[in-house]
Amino acid sequence: MLSALEQNGARVSAVNAPAAALGLRPGMPLADARAIHPALGVAPADPDGDAQGLRRLALWCQRYSPLTRIDAPDGVSIDIAGCAHLFGGEEALMTDLADRLHGFGLTARLALAPTLGAAWALARYGDTQMVQVAPGEVGEVLAPLPVAALRIEAETVRALERLGLDRIGLLVGKPRAPLAGRFGPLLVLRLDQALGREGERFDPVEAAPVYRIARNFAEPVSTLEAIGEVAARLTGELAGMLQGLGKAARRLELALFRVDGWREALELRITRPSNDAAHLLRLLGERLDRLRDHAGFGFEAAVLSAFEVERAEAVQAALSGRGHAQPPPDDLDRLLDRLVNRFGPERVSRFVPRESHVPERSCDPVSALAQVARHDWTAHGRALHGGTALARPLLLFARPEPVEVLVEMPDKPPARFEWRRTAHRIVRAEGPERIAPEWWAGGEANRLTRDYYRVEDTEGRRFWLYREGLYDRPGDTVRWFVHGLFA
Repeated sequence: MLSALEQNGARVSAVNAPAAALGLRPGMPLADARAIHPALGVAPADPDGDAQGLRRLALWCQRYSPLTRIDAPDGVSIDIAGCAHLFGGEEALMTDLADRLHGFGLTARLALAPTLGAAWALARYGDTQMVQVAPGEVGEVLAPLPVAALRIEAETVRALERLGLDRIGLLVGKPRAPLAGRFGPLLVLRLDQALGREGERFDPVEAAPVYRIARNFAEPVSTLEAIGEVAARLTGELAGMLQGLGKAARRLELALFRVDGWREALELRITRPSNDAAHLLRLLGERLDRLRDHAGFGFEAAVLSAFEVERAEAVQAALSGRGHAQPPPDDLDRLLDRLVNRFGPERVSRFVPRESHVPERSCDPVSALAQVARHDWTAHGRALHGGTALARPLLLFARPEPVEVLVEMPDKPPARFEWRRTAHRIVRAEGPERIAPEWWAGGEANRLTRDYYRVEDTEGRRFWLYREGLYDRPGDTVRWFVHGLFA
């Protein structure tokens, strides 16, 4: 069972067959559901993920017809007019669809009817998992269904049920004007649409355009040198296409088709949208070695596709009129691209600034592929560090490490300290920089004030030390830590 948090508390959003058999239903309070069955298994609903999955399913259903649409939150409609004969008829098409959905692990109810409204109603309120209705049988099949099957508002459903008009068949013979006057025009419109007396607009879902370059080879290619030449040509053509359209891609895929029908694919993930042929080819070239033992008897075709395409950043033309004033390439982004495609996106992270004066909370790790705005780290450092951008070490430890110190005066930096079994004598020190605890964050670890010092030992090594707690504050236990290293 799935639950969703709404304004008036947690409610059931979806149930499986065993839960429905216990009397649980979507919309009921979660507390009531637990009262009926205390050992209920509950998982949080994911509406955004469901919507994305439903869109992917609607696009996949275009294998049966180019006209598919999303019936949120849980349905897909397919206009198969003129397409059924390609699959051996309507019944064969439905059987194939049902088998494939079952193979995906999806439980589906299918209905085929002359009207969209009738198919929608039968799929959700019919007695069988799969039903097919002939053109002359629509009214007869819809008659025993509840009025909720007409896709009308819940308030209208309740009003009809209070009057005893709880079945569609009870509405078919009623005059339309009184129904519209009392229950609104939507009831009459949906009723006539389901019966085929009124047309209904069908807005198909459209797949995002795919930018693709394909090549067939006169003879199979199998060496890495030949594959590299093919990749270079495809990359140059695809980059030119994207540049001409003012687009840039975040994800590319090179698909190579062997003569035995096997398909090999190399995927590139890019941190910043790019249409630079040289950069894309370098990333692709670093992965071609994976094909060394997978060429078989050779590849006979190749397709390079760009996905997650976005508008490219505009480039200001040079005042001289010769070329463009290209911005300098972002070497960090290009390095991240190489690391991501070599080690995988789950193993590479970047940091984004966070408004906190506590050093370990001043930034957050995110995926290298996360779409985050560019940040001015120098300005961020000045804002947090009293106008000094270089007041923080280049290496900040994930956890401060305790040190033993020799302090000559309570509010002065230590004269020497011992860290990792090595003694260091301090010859220079700056500070203190006091960082107060974030009282709103709570927790014992946030209770003590820190005084930070930038110190240098006799070997020229620079450390970032801090004292936790104050000598003159009763109850404070004073301890010293090293939190980072300067270059």
